[in-house]
Amino acid sequence: MELELRNLTKSFGPKTVLRDVSIMAHTGYCVGVLGRNGAGKSTLFNLLTNVLLPNSGEILLDGQPLGETFSVAVKRRMGALVNQAYLVEQLTAEEYLQFVARIYELPDAEARIESLLGHLLEGYDAVRRKPLSSFSTGMKQKVAIASCLLHRPELLILDEPFNGLDVFSADSVLSLLNAYRPQALTFVSSHNLAHIEKVATHLLVIDDSEVKYWGSMQDFLQGQSAFLGDALLQLIHPATSTTQDLTWLTTQR
Repeated sequence: MELELRNLTKSFGPKTVLRDVSIMAHTGYCVGVLGRNGAGKSTLFNLLTNVLLPNSGEILLDGQPLGETFSVAVKRRMGALVNQAYLVEQLTAEEYLQFVARIYELPDAEARIESLLGHLLEGYDAVRRKPLSSFSTGMKQKVAIASCLLHRPELLILDEPFNGLDVFSADSVLSLLNAYRPQALTFVSSHNLAHIEKVATHLLVIDDSEVKYWGSMQDFLQGQSAFLGDALLQLIHPATSTTQDLTWLTTQR
């Protein structure tokens, strides 16, 4: 798969959230999308999944423009967790993934469902018959991730997939994404840069509505810093603000 974003621009009223975003990425890439809060990361993911339409520019898949409405065939090639997971919480995890399998017309999905839930949910047998409404936030997040992978998408888009996950769960998700990476083109965002360091092959850094860096993780770190956070701060300086007097907070009583 080859995905090209060509001069992609999105505005909300007078505010331009993304301006002339142009990249080309391929199967095997895991693109870590980074930027401060409000930089446009979620807007980009909504454009990639056809939730929003760009004001100008286009998205091309394997050289073909996707147009205003993505076809069902294109959507079947995608797996996406954007904004937050919406699960049918009256169902068990297995029943929900069976529901997803029917949507994608997957015959004999039982083995896939069992292996995904067994990998992602610690002590799965103990919660096998419990409804999703009884699951913790992190457990629901892992079921949502499983639903994105069930049909083996060629384009995987994950917006903050590690939200709500403890260190052990995050490690399980990271190992799964690293194992799956050669099969797909993946876009992932996370405020935890340690997660991005462990999974991303490439970085897309957005600030002030524009692309500040697009390229390999290795090139981004070379000659700057051994740590992604330090290199990111060198590229994007914190926004200046009026100095505030916080001595009331830090002075001993």
